Amino acid sequence: MSGSPVPVLLTGRLKLRGVEASDFDRLVAHWSHPETIRFIGGAARPPDQVWARNVLGSRGLWPLLGYGYWLAEDRKTGDYVGEVGFADFHRNTEPAFWGVPECGWVISPDRFGQGYASEAVGAIHDWLDAELSVPKSVCIIDKDNHASIRIAEKFGYKQNGTVRMNGEDICFFERTRRS
Repeated sequence: MSGSPVPVLLTGRLKLRGVEASDFDRLVAHWSHPETIRFIGGAARPPDQVWARNVLGSRGLWPLLGYGYWLAEDRKTGDYVGEVGFADFHRNTEPAFWGVPECGWVISPDRFGQGYASEAVGAIHDWLDAELSVPKSVCIIDKDNHASIRIAEKFGYKQNGTVRMNGEDICFFERTRRS
């Protein structure tokens, strides 16, 4: 799996591509928006963390794991829509779920409720099932993030209890690979 380039995925409205250094400013703006972070820690991500996690980390996952994160942009305008992908962040959770692709998505608040998350999450799961022979993927979602829970369930995730992270219980979902 190592050495994998970031594949470009196209949907009806979206282009999913690798994160570039030139995306930094819009990622900083995105990760400081109150609606972006509402269910993801609740605190704005400082620019150095955006650089480390969202720019360097997104690109670094691919050569190490053979999967990672994509930046989602509008195919017609090039406008930022969000980030979506798979990672193994080696999170400090109890129980741990290291070694399993963890799906995540975050859509720009100005695109909420327009089906972009479903479009992007569907595309990356089609890619995962076609390209990797992993038996399952997981995701963690705040219990109050009903929109994300609906999206997870739409793509076959089923809640399998909770994990403890940063002193809180977070809903833990698993999805079995489609044959």
